[in-house]
Amino acid sequence: MLRQPGGFAWDVFDSRITTAARQFEDFLNAERTGAILTSDTIADLANAMHVPAATFSAEWDEVENLKLAGGQDQFGRKFLAEQSCSPPYHAVKVTGALFHTQGGLAVDGRGRVKRKDGRKFPNLFGCGGAAAGVSGSVAAGYLSGNGLLMAAVLGRLTGEAAAEQILR
Repeated sequence: MLRQPGGFAWDVFDSRITTAARQFEDFLNAERTGAILTSDTIADLANAMHVPAATFSAEWDEVENLKLAGGQDQFGRKFLAEQSCSPPYHAVKVTGALFHTQGGLAVDGRGRVKRKDGRKFPNLFGCGGAAAGVSGSVAAGYLSGNGLLMAAVLGRLTGEAAAEQILR
């Protein structure tokens, strides 16, 4: 994203996401300041974003069709029909920043990092934001506070497992 002209991109979403986002004060503040653009059509939203409407609309239609077909795009993103968007559409300008990771390393219940074949790496542990957690591997499963859960609970279990290994 930071390599894009101006170092930003647009996050585009529909009313379903907006309803969920309105639980958070920072989203409400963004709406109050006019940072969230809103339109009933994709073409009008593209104009408000100052991006080429034809290009944006074609990309939007391609992704919506992939959702209906349960398809995958050239970036490997998989889509489902229940992810289809409906108006009003919204957009917000975003840039790169790291607050937390979503996903992380595959670990067992004691924090041992697993290889792709399921075997454990010797002497390698992960917990907190470095480990895949109960939220799953996509943002749709994220629940506020899960990062603390993974840090505190899996952190303790991982520490105990590492200490046992050292003592052996």
